Amino acid sequence: MLFFFISFICPTFLSAQVTTNLYDQADKQAMAQWVDSLYSKMTLDEKVGQLFMPIVEPNSEWKTRISGYIRNQKVGGLLFSKGSLVQQAEITNYAQRIADIPLLISLDGEWGLSMRLTDAPKYPRNAVVGAIQDEETIKLYGEEVARQCKEMGIHVNFSPSLDIRSNPNNLVIGTRSFGENPDNVAKNGIAYAKGLEENGVMSVAKHFPGHGDTAEDSHKILPTIAHNQERLEKVELFPFREYIHAGLSGIMTGHLNVPALQTNGMPASLAPEVGTALLKTEMGFTGLTFTDAMAMKGVSDQPEASVKALLAGNDIILGVVNQAKEFASVKRAVEEGTIPASLLEEKVRKILSYKYILDVHKFTPINTSTVQRRVNTPSAEWIQKKIYDAALTLLKNEEELIPIKRLDSTKIVAVSIGAPVDNIFHKYLKKYAPVTTFSAQSTAALAEIKELKEYDLAIISIHSINAADAEALQQLVEDQKTIIAFFTPPNRLDNFQTSINNATALLMGYDASDFAQMSAAQAVFGGIAISGKLPVSTTVIKEGAGLSTEKTRLAYSMPEEVGLASEKFDEIESIALEGIRQRAYPGCQILVVKDGVVIYEREFGKFSYGESSKVTDETVYDLASVTKTTATLPAVMKLYDEKKIRLQDPLNKFVPETRKTDKANLTIRSLLLHETGVLSFIPYYTAAIDENSYSGTLFGKQSAIYHVRYAGAWGRTDYKFLPELISTKESAEFHLPVAKGLFASDKMHDKLLKEIIDTPLKRKGSYRYSCLNFMLLKEAVESISDTDLDTYMKRNFYYKLGASTTTFQPLKYMPIDKITPAEDDPFFRKQLVRGHVHDEGAALFGGISGNAGLFSNANDLAKLYQMWLNGGEYGGERYLSEETVRLFTTTKSSVSRRGLGFDKPDPTNSRYSPTSPGTPIEVYGHTGFTGTSFWIDPINNMIYIFLSNRVNPSRTPNRFSTLSIRERIQEELYQALKTTNNPTTTE
Repeated sequence: MLFFFISFICPTFLSAQVTTNLYDQADKQAMAQWVDSLYSKMTLDEKVGQLFMPIVEPNSEWKTRISGYIRNQKVGGLLFSKGSLVQQAEITNYAQRIADIPLLISLDGEWGLSMRLTDAPKYPRNAVVGAIQDEETIKLYGEEVARQCKEMGIHVNFSPSLDIRSNPNNLVIGTRSFGENPDNVAKNGIAYAKGLEENGVMSVAKHFPGHGDTAEDSHKILPTIAHNQERLEKVELFPFREYIHAGLSGIMTGHLNVPALQTNGMPASLAPEVGTALLKTEMGFTGLTFTDAMAMKGVSDQPEASVKALLAGNDIILGVVNQAKEFASVKRAVEEGTIPASLLEEKVRKILSYKYILDVHKFTPINTSTVQRRVNTPSAEWIQKKIYDAALTLLKNEEELIPIKRLDSTKIVAVSIGAPVDNIFHKYLKKYAPVTTFSAQSTAALAEIKELKEYDLAIISIHSINAADAEALQQLVEDQKTIIAFFTPPNRLDNFQTSINNATALLMGYDASDFAQMSAAQAVFGGIAISGKLPVSTTVIKEGAGLSTEKTRLAYSMPEEVGLASEKFDEIESIALEGIRQRAYPGCQILVVKDGVVIYEREFGKFSYGESSKVTDETVYDLASVTKTTATLPAVMKLYDEKKIRLQDPLNKFVPETRKTDKANLTIRSLLLHETGVLSFIPYYTAAIDENSYSGTLFGKQSAIYHVRYAGAWGRTDYKFLPELISTKESAEFHLPVAKGLFASDKMHDKLLKEIIDTPLKRKGSYRYSCLNFMLLKEAVESISDTDLDTYMKRNFYYKLGASTTTFQPLKYMPIDKITPAEDDPFFRKQLVRGHVHDEGAALFGGISGNAGLFSNANDLAKLYQMWLNGGEYGGERYLSEETVRLFTTTKSSVSRRGLGFDKPDPTNSRYSPTSPGTPIEVYGHTGFTGTSFWIDPINNMIYIFLSNRVNPSRTPNRFSTLSIRERIQEELYQALKTTNNPTTTE
């Protein structure tokens, strides 16, 4: 009568039987032969045993227990619920070895293997995944879990949970559900299941007919779902129906009392009206049906529970209390005819068919010595990050505050509630801009933070679920532009209603995992786009809420983000460490950007040999000649863009000191191309030394006088500086820092500039690389802009980009312990140079020069270089026109490999090319004497940055060049690209 009733009121839901995709794709003939051959030899015990799947744990008795299950009760499979990867692999190997009929191995992994295995990759609960709108991301997640399952010999994953979270008090389902919207739950669950099944692992949807709307736990009691048929069809049953129609293969029946579906109070898992009439006949399901664990209180008190479950329509019984007793009970029911022989055969043949489909018969022992590494791959880790990126939800965004703009005029503070200062969220915020950080792990600590009003923007992160923090947070956000990031479940929003109303922007990260914090920090600045939707309603915000943003800045991820493999980068580490072992440099930073994503950011070694300070991502290096293309060149490009300078303009138009000299008509273009004919180098320091303070020469044959080794020669140290140029005391006159305790006057600048201008020209129009060209360009830039190069670049580029470590004269802006030491200079500065520019000429200019003097870490440089790759735009702001960027980055000299300011590969002379053999000719960049370089590849949309202090403690011997460290690392990058479809070269 009940089935008639269902059919009558829901005629549109009557379904033909739906064959599963796994079954459809099987070789039917081979499968039938294997099943027939096996079935014909099976004893009754073996047939009955196929219907059972006991739960196993790696305790001291596991071998005895499993041996009994397999040899005595002939079980058809095992369900793992606890342990480690190696433990489960060892048990699986043993069990499959002693089983006459291959076992169906399963795991209850709703959020991956880590739900049950302690050392497996840890994925978020479905409550997080439910926020994702991109089904491909969820499917990719399922594919990765399937890969891990296959590494572990697992054939069945009891996932996804298709329960609708209708009741917020439902603790047994809670975060196991994808949310409260049936469409969303169905969409996400099916995407995950497809990822599993298309990669050879059976998915099992649960808990049919729906466990979401109850506050009772079926582990402890039989819950009741009291809704009528119409409601069940619209909500609880909807995702299961969609799952079946999608051709997916497994369903678990729940221990639930659903009066609208069965009238005798029998658990749904034991009710034919549910397991047969509804699920199979009316909904058309033809896959494998599993019970929920039979040891649960919702069913364990039922007599003959296993027999009832099989008669109700289940194919496999999970986790009974007493395996021997239940096995005997079912066997007896078969012998007595309670379970018809035909029904037994039908179930066993179906189980064997799916064993064949899932390649159970092809089992090979799991290599336990490598299983941890094989499961915990970089790809597995990247999927974790990708899930959090896609789930992140923007619930409020007044004034379009996110992503943050105008970094040059926004003073930012970040306060974490319930987490220590400089947590992962803080760390990634600081990658984008200068951010002052505080921690308030108590209400009292919150009250002490009085400085917030001094900032333009407060970013407050909630890491705890302490309701007592709500009032203090409310005080923080009053009259303050505020972003609040919640790293808690959505239901905790209810505690902060007033603060949410007052906040300018609101982010939901869902939990406090490292990846959630990384994603949120990047999204705040536009490193990643935001697309998530709230999967459940709160008192404050309803389900489905969520705003979108676009990616505008660099993201931080792994090579897998752009289709590369992390293991392909292993050789980079080997080369970097080789350089340290060979004393080519004490430490280095390496950063690689691909497709707008920082995919490799590693630091190696220390500040200097024998020092304890390790290089970090915040460590700052002297860039040497990289200054030319990171300061002077972008300044020229900007002025060109503004039509304040032309490439054909003569130098004397901007630098009056060159008038009536042979430098007067040198063009801006020739200076950029190094085709002026000026000398490669002049001994700058001689301009500062008093020739009358010593007799003889500055350098000579090694002796008591010529006793210090400097730049490959022996020098003396008994000279004095000209007192009108250099002083050991800083003053209004001597205000240009040369080194610690050495200061130059403006007269030093004037004298040095005159010496540069007075140097003779040789072979004008031919190529000769010279720092003097860019020293002269810097004079032109400062003349046009009426400010110094440092100020000009900060105002127009660095501050806007958030490049806070990119600066001249770094000791004005940061502590010395952030800066690596350069050379221990025994001759000119007579000290270890640290925090002052290493280049002697730039030092005498006070640390601001066109050829050298700039300091930075790799991360901040990447922002400028990405701006060029973007065609002059970054962070939603345009810095240069596309036309200007194209002109300067593509123009190449007709007489050398050089471009307009940039260096380029030399395909005609690989021995002297500054790049690796595999580098495309379109690449542009520069190298620096201190062991620095960057290369921008517009063909592969890639940036490679290498920073070191190879001149510490001395510039000689130059093992750095001998070992070709920079070039070898670059070649490894192009070898890595060859494993993808990326174009590594052009024709």
